[in-house]
Amino acid sequence: MREAMNSEERLMAAVHLKPYDRPPVVPIISQFAMKQNREMSKGREADPWWIVEALRKNFDDLGGYDGKITAGYNWPFSSWRQNSPLGKSVNPGERGISQDFSTQYEELEIMTVQDYDTIIAKGWNKFCEQYFPRVSGLSLEQIEQSNRQAFDIWMEDAKYWRSRKIPIIAGALIVSCEMTLSLGRTFPQFTMDLHRMPDKVQAALEAMVPDFIENVLRDTQATGVPWVHISLERGSAAYYSLKTFERFFFPQLKKIVETLTANGIYCWLHMDTNWTKNLPYLRDIPKGKCICNTDSITDIFKAKEILGDHMCLMGDVPPSLQSLGTKAEVEAYCEKLIRLVGKGGGYIMCSGCEVPIDARFENVKAMIDSVKNYPYPRSK
Repeated sequence: MREAMNSEERLMAAVHLKPYDRPPVVPIISQFAMKQNREMSKGREADPWWIVEALRKNFDDLGGYDGKITAGYNWPFSSWRQNSPLGKSVNPGERGISQDFSTQYEELEIMTVQDYDTIIAKGWNKFCEQYFPRVSGLSLEQIEQSNRQAFDIWMEDAKYWRSRKIPIIAGALIVSCEMTLSLGRTFPQFTMDLHRMPDKVQAALEAMVPDFIENVLRDTQATGVPWVHISLERGSAAYYSLKTFERFFFPQLKKIVETLTANGIYCWLHMDTNWTKNLPYLRDIPKGKCICNTDSITDIFKAKEILGDHMCLMGDVPPSLQSLGTKAEVEAYCEKLIRLVGKGGGYIMCSGCEVPIDARFENVKAMIDSVKNYPYPRSK
């Protein structure tokens, strides 16, 4: 179809709930692209630039799309500070894992109950000054050097995408306060903490907020990209009651989003697991400044009913459909998304979380092409 907007215009129209020529398409794609171009890594395993080149080639092989979730080969951290605990990633090829299998996260109890007291007394960043060296065995200077190398590659790759007029929608990353503690304590231990020491956990969660905001403002200023990816998962009703969500989790999210949007930062809420019951709460955060990105478990059609006039929706072609479905089945589901969720604007076509490493190429391309080929249903 003839296009009347460029990718930047189309994406911002979707976020602001304004009319567009068609829904933009922004897949979350990395491990799939690496697998598709694995030959680039031969002899260059220690050189992260092969990953950048693989992502660029995959973009072109798929015919292009309207936005990059990030640049480089990692999320941008402009200093040693990170808004997530350091756990153990188990990569393809390690510990008997097939090269064709995705990276796994080994959840270990690396944060202690005593760490809550330090966070309450000193805040997140001061806590991390002793926490990161403790759990990684590296000095802050070594962590800074590693982050700086990745950040320099990020900035160089961002120039490339700007030259192609492809917007980037994450100039910073944070993992939600509760998910950060849950990953550090482990899900079972954190859940028990909520019941055994609720006041202490609540105080720690509240103490994290100012530094999380400061880190996002610092990173987005450094990258020049006024977008933050807020990774959400373990606060949903799939795990905890709405009563727990109301007391412990939503107040922090609301304060972070309100403060960042007031500073001109767009918030990309990446909502893995089932958030259907939590969706009404999102009407209490700023309108037309955020993306609600679901992963195919949340009912995106219900989300359209609840949030369609308040927040841009992004999703949610299921990973199972991309890996096991046929091209025709992918096309049919994408057409349904365009017809029902895309109607009236405020929608971004996307994979349900990340495109799986074993997705079929023709299925991923069918998702990318769907918004380009299927007539967009404009509301009257």
